[in-house]
Amino acid sequence: MILKLLARRRLEVRYWGGWVTTRRDGRQVGPRPILALHRLPDPNCATCGGQGELECGVYGQEEPGYDDCHCAPFLPLVFVWLPKRPAWTRRPHVAHDPWCTDPNCIHNQPPF
Repeated sequence: MILKLLARRRLEVRYWGGWVTTRRDGRQVGPRPILALHRLPDPNCATCGGQGELECGVYGQEEPGYDDCHCAPFLPLVFVWLPKRPAWTRRPHVAHDPWCTDPNCIHNQPPF
């Protein structure tokens, strides 16, 4: 039922792993993961043709630039901050010794 409602209203829920926003005092908050509700582009839009972005460029540039269309802005309508991963899950794992030929070996003896 929620998917039908979102499809009818041209809305989509997206996950962003590293969203950065700015508070009212100008200080940046993030990067933090969020779930955001975005508006999808209008398939009948005469400006962008339902793509949601316009190709724009300056004479002399090799690659074109892209700008948002009025029918689908990039910024989310609503977003919910998700909790950060615990610090113990962000630690790098100990890698296997690259000089060892057996990938299943366990190094429990000193190197000397």
